[in-house]
Amino acid sequence: MAGWNLRDSGNHRLPGGVPIDVRLCLACALLLLSGCGPGLVFNASPHMSSEAMLARASHVFVGVIQTQGFDSWPFFRLNIPGEDPGNAKYWKILRREIQIEMVLRGSERRRVVDVYEISWADGATGDWNSTRAGERALFLLRVESGRYHVVRDRWRSIFPITSGPHTRLPLDDSRPLWERIALMNWWMERSDRSARITYPYFGYNDPGDALGFWRTVKLERGLVRHPSAGVRVPACRELLLLGGYGQDECWEMLSSEDRAHLSDSGFLCCSAEEITAVRKGIGESSASLLWARYPDREDRRLLTAINNRKLRDEFCRLYECEYPGDKDNGCPADQPPPATIVTELGDVPLPGAWPR
Repeated sequence: MAGWNLRDSGNHRLPGGVPIDVRLCLACALLLLSGCGPGLVFNASPHMSSEAMLARASHVFVGVIQTQGFDSWPFFRLNIPGEDPGNAKYWKILRREIQIEMVLRGSERRRVVDVYEISWADGATGDWNSTRAGERALFLLRVESGRYHVVRDRWRSIFPITSGPHTRLPLDDSRPLWERIALMNWWMERSDRSARITYPYFGYNDPGDALGFWRTVKLERGLVRHPSAGVRVPACRELLLLGGYGQDECWEMLSSEDRAHLSDSGFLCCSAEEITAVRKGIGESSASLLWARYPDREDRRLLTAINNRKLRDEFCRLYECEYPGDKDNGCPADQPPPATIVTELGDVPLPGAWPR
């Protein structure tokens, strides 16, 4: 081998007299190397919108992660222009085995599939695709080289599902997919006391930002009436964490035992002293100043549901004056703030207790 001259295009012989063409040997080596790669198109745009992610997705699944881990691709080496070449070793092929529960886009007959990601294997900060086996999630995928590949590597494109399992989405195909996905995350089909929200908080319930602030708060108010503490406590926590908006009447609805779980999952929420201080600050505020501070209509809808009767009366007067005919608010002030729950028909009013 040491005596070969690669500039010589003539035939050579291996030991034993077998002829070999050097050019053929090199071509075969290149084919071998290219065949060992994953065939995945790397995309780690940190600024990709939810609509852009959905547009890139040929398939959308809801499924449960069975296993996950880095696969061995001996010849895979990702070098990103402008990045330290030494970082190439930290990019690995991560494979997740997914048991599919729902196919929301595309078609797939198999119950279990592999989903691939070009993932950063060193320490990381930010909103990346952090997942664990056993979690239920939404997967936005593309088919590349016969493999399912997430639409965005490293950065969030796999979204936790907080409720479920589900066999269908609310509403029908005439409504945007992101809206139906968001409502599914608020859909508690089980009304028994063992139901729970499986993710510690609601941060990814609306990954496409399809519902809006006011609509989301009404859904949280509905969940506060659920018979399971595993649902009502996280819902009340979300309302309490709104702080200055005064959406905190659920504090009185919780038992002492429920309140003890408000700090579960590492949350710094919410002591009786903190609730008292927030309410005192709101009570000393001027309605006109708060109205001017929050010029967005979504915020002002929240002000009409504030847990302070005097301020709420004034906000209802201001709202009806500025937005005549708009009934989607917390008025009249002498009635409980509006609450909704999700059914197959979408989010519908909840006038009383949680239905059995």
